[in-house]
Amino acid sequence: MTKVKLHFGCGDNKLRGWINVDRDRHRKPDVIADLRDPIPFRSQSVDILHSEDFVDQLELDRAYQFFTECHRILKRGGIMRVLTPDLHEFARRYVHEDAALLRLWKEQVGIPLRTKTLCELFNLGMRLGGHTFLYDEETLFHVLRECGFEPKKVSYRESEDADLRGLDLRSPETGVSLYVEARKRDLGRGEDPSPKRGWIKSLLTWR
Repeated sequence: MTKVKLHFGCGDNKLRGWINVDRDRHRKPDVIADLRDPIPFRSQSVDILHSEDFVDQLELDRAYQFFTECHRILKRGGIMRVLTPDLHEFARRYVHEDAALLRLWKEQVGIPLRTKTLCELFNLGMRLGGHTFLYDEETLFHVLRECGFEPKKVSYRESEDADLRGLDLRSPETGVSLYVEARKRDLGRGEDPSPKRGWIKSLLTWR
């Protein structure tokens, strides 16, 4: 059976063989959906989830809601890969006056810094790109565990799951990212039964 793989917040980076989801209809995703709302897929209908540079755009309460919804739609044992800016690494490089961070900003962001200082870079980096809440490993793991996942830190473009290898856009050389995979824990009683077979049309049925 073909795996159902969802790519959340795809933007212009549409993955072949995946259902690409975004709220911006101009990006022409496979499914238009605002992921701040309940996710319009049936419970236990999805095998794999992937999102890069999306969860940082959600308020913390919204992130709890989003991850709870991800847990709901994933099948038992399903897995989710999440990339998001790493606050600890970003702050560490600021505190240690890492000049390479200034070069990275110039090459990857390109917004001129009036003062040309790491202080200005750090302030802008916390707010630009729709950033709302930046995570460190401890906080993201805490949220994921509370939402029913068992998270682990992984490396750039590496995964034990072949479907999740080689997907990441932002490398350690082009960003300051946290790479995490989280497997759905089997909570046993209270979970919804597995949905009937089907493709996109059958999946797009709320709960």
